[in-house]
Amino acid sequence: MHVLCLSTNPALQAALTEALGESVVLHFCDPKAPDEKALAEAELVVTAKLEPELRARLPKLKVVQITSAGVDGKLYPEIFADGVQVVTGSDVHASACAEHVLALMLAVARQIPASVLAQKEKHWGVASSGFQLEGKTVGIVGAGKIGQGIATRCKAFGMNTIGLRRNPELPAEGFDVVLPHLQYHELILRSNMVVLALPLTPSTRWFFGEDEIEIIQKGSYLFNIGRGGLIDEKYVWKALKNKWLAGAGLDVFEDEPLPENSPWWELDNVVITPHIGGVTDTLAERLAALVAEQVRRMQAGEPLKNTVSPEFGY
Repeated sequence: MHVLCLSTNPALQAALTEALGESVVLHFCDPKAPDEKALAEAELVVTAKLEPELRARLPKLKVVQITSAGVDGKLYPEIFADGVQVVTGSDVHASACAEHVLALMLAVARQIPASVLAQKEKHWGVASSGFQLEGKTVGIVGAGKIGQGIATRCKAFGMNTIGLRRNPELPAEGFDVVLPHLQYHELILRSNMVVLALPLTPSTRWFFGEDEIEIIQKGSYLFNIGRGGLIDEKYVWKALKNKWLAGAGLDVFEDEPLPENSPWWELDNVVITPHIGGVTDTLAERLAALVAEQVRRMQAGEPLKNTVSPEFGY
């Protein structure tokens, strides 16, 4: 089997070389200047995004392994041509994203940013000691691998967990209850904290906006680990500015990198991180392990992990 990695990242190249060993013929190419022979032979392509022009030059392609958990802006009809499967890196990012959400929750709950600022000014103490996560109810919109990772960790802190997914009958670790997507507003009404951990598709764009802000409990918090387009930024920013929402932890934005003149920088009740939820020191090794498992499954004729549905776009 021929595997092509369209990346110049040395850490990823080293990890894939070690993980795959001699089980495949492994090629590495710069996606801006790919080797034609490698393209002609590739059956599995590992890439952040496969451009249509490159897709047309892959006659033996069977599987596209996207390195990210989300595939918004990366799908088009031709990518699925001839039965090609697209799979994501959801497994790779689940634990890191879940930990990041808990870090954001703890930051706002225990007022960590205020303490950091006070430390810089050599000032002892802050205005308030914050609040505990124990006993709070968190509504996690998206009960997939990342959502379940968040829920499991929230349970360890003594929180109540409510999930939302298209099919609530599927197993979902860490949740007290999982609601169908038609009961989205029930989740909003019951939650002190709302976490967005779902993919960005045409049906989920601006999933959290004016309607949700009108019904959410006073003093609630919002966390977004999915994609910036999941929230209607105009209304969410206004809600935070006027303290209709008590605060937020945001790792993703519609406009990235966030420009210097962005109004988001002005808000003192928002913790901002630069889309690093899934990025840790073991990312390359975790991704390589996933690719190795996909190769094993391809060779054994088993179903692949994290397969994208052309119908739903995730």
